[in-house]
Amino acid sequence: MILDRLKDLEEKVRDVVSLLHQCESEKKALGGRVETMEEELKRAQTEKTTMQKAVERLEKERQEVRARVDELLGEVSRVEAVLQERK
Repeated sequence: MILDRLKDLEEKVRDVVSLLHQCESEKKALGGRVETMEEELKRAQTEKTTMQKAVERLEKERQEVRARVDELLGEVSRVEAVLQERK
């Protein structure tokens, strides 16, 4: 009777040890996944920053081009006005 209980206890201890090893393995695997995801997040943040800077640069260029086009349109209007006066 005592031997049966001891065997049951030994089996339960083995089950707990096995479960503990399984949990440690899963923890290690999940830790690796977390590290990978953190690296991906850092890359995404860097890419986001790069894209934001590119958008800002393109917006500045667009404004410069628009100002130059407006200037040229003003010149065209002045030339047209002068030509109209000569007619």
